[in-house]
Amino acid sequence: MNYTNNLKLQVSEKQPESVLPSSTGRVEAERQRRPEDDEGVMRIPIILRAVTTSWIVVFANGAVGFCLTPYVLHHLGDEAFGLWVLVVTVAGYYGVFDFGICSAVLRYAALKRALGEKDGISEVVATAFYFYVCGCLVVIVLSFGLAPWLPRLFPIRPDLIAPFRSLFLLAGVSQGLIFPLLVFQGALQAAARFDQVYMLRIASLGLRVAGVIAVLAAGGGLFGVGAAIILPNLWFYAAHVPLAFRAIPTMSVHPKWMRKSVFREMLQYGWVSFTIGIGQQFRSSIYPLMIARFLTPVAVTLFSLPTKLLAVPMDGIGTMTEVVNPLSSELAAHHDFATLRKLIQLSAQSAFLILAPLAAFLFIFGKELLSLWAGPQYVVAYPLLVLLTLGLGTASTQCCVQSMLFGVARHKELIWYRLAEGLSIAVIGSIALRTWGLQGLAIVTAATLLLTSLVFIPRHLCRILGLSLRAYLGEGCLKPCILTLPFAGTLLATRAFLTVDTWLDLIVALLIGGLIYVLTLSILIFHGSLPRWLSLGVLDVVGDRFAWVRRTKRQATLENVPAEEA
Repeated sequence: MNYTNNLKLQVSEKQPESVLPSSTGRVEAERQRRPEDDEGVMRIPIILRAVTTSWIVVFANGAVGFCLTPYVLHHLGDEAFGLWVLVVTVAGYYGVFDFGICSAVLRYAALKRALGEKDGISEVVATAFYFYVCGCLVVIVLSFGLAPWLPRLFPIRPDLIAPFRSLFLLAGVSQGLIFPLLVFQGALQAAARFDQVYMLRIASLGLRVAGVIAVLAAGGGLFGVGAAIILPNLWFYAAHVPLAFRAIPTMSVHPKWMRKSVFREMLQYGWVSFTIGIGQQFRSSIYPLMIARFLTPVAVTLFSLPTKLLAVPMDGIGTMTEVVNPLSSELAAHHDFATLRKLIQLSAQSAFLILAPLAAFLFIFGKELLSLWAGPQYVVAYPLLVLLTLGLGTASTQCCVQSMLFGVARHKELIWYRLAEGLSIAVIGSIALRTWGLQGLAIVTAATLLLTSLVFIPRHLCRILGLSLRAYLGEGCLKPCILTLPFAGTLLATRAFLTVDTWLDLIVALLIGGLIYVLTLSILIFHGSLPRWLSLGVLDVVGDRFAWVRRTKRQATLENVPAEEA
């Protein structure tokens, strides 16, 4: 069910040749770019508004997931909880019927809107909508066909077979109905109304919490809890319809706007997004199938707990980079490579400023967190937590790289990287799983993601932008990690003097470290001059938004200086 969401940042491979010149013509394009071409590009207020509202969603989603997961786990039991994860995974593979069309809506609707082509927006939206209607029917029929025999593939307790089958059927029907609604979400994002998308997500989270609590209070089981989560998600996508028409009043899904040429063009580039999506699906969602097949659903639960802890910051980082796609398209259309280089550096820095302290906290207090959150019996998942933080966490910070590659329509090479990534985890991971258990799978996953996320894919983008990979890794990845060292040192010192046995102890340790981290960033933001190795572009942007603080500080300093000295 998450497959189409993973593709929503992707855009077409094929663009007008004038949108992005080759690397040999980049210098000439930058020289000829007029100053007035910069108007409306790299719109900092829109970026900050989108990022702010996205993090409201992240914190809300984190609070819901963090509180509900152990509650649901202890009510359903290890095996039923693992089956729920398995249902979500299997239903998510229906996303292959997207064929990359979802990404095209965002890409081309944003482009047509920027160019003022109102009819072009309707052609893109209507063509995609009726394609998805056909996909909806296929998914629903396929769900009814798969539901009877799917439980035979996994070792499931007899009393859980019926709710497992019914829940899979509900998930499949819901996924099918979501397909046509994806068009309206893409249109709303193309209109840069990410804030409305995020607020709808918060409302759906509220419905989910109320539904799950009501079901468990009434004694509901696997099917009831699953339905309480699936149905609010369906409402979330349906609520985009009126908002999309309000954001783009001239948009229409009337059949008269369907164009064979538009559909053929979508299919031409769709195979790229389709292939990349398969690789992403192997990377992120293959583990429940592998573990349930070779081990048990209980082992699925054990492996899923670290991924659920990491899901919140990973979703937040990925959500932050949603604005990179349409902005990259606009910047590429204006041949503004200088700002593209700046944008990718700022995006990577923002992601690592979040991941680095999170990783330090999980490495130092991960055992205590698992014990207090899920129960002492789940502390054995700590090695998995460390390995998956390195792999999945680092991969999430590089979502901005993939988004920009799609935004500038130079993403074809991603096919081989994502396929190799997915096949490595699926094939080598299966061997490691059967030989060394869950830790073997986690090691293969972490090693594969680190290699592709920090070397191969960023190197491809750096070549396009004329940016050194060493400079990108140093500025975008290493510097934010260095700024986390005071935070990590504070946590280690706190651990030496404080025994963490309760939530209060853990919160106190986190607050002490967090205070040091905030002070570190504040000094860097508001300090007038810093050594180059300490300066960070994203902190300079934040400092510019609070420039009045610096001016007030300088004014107060001057007022205290005697007149003759001044």
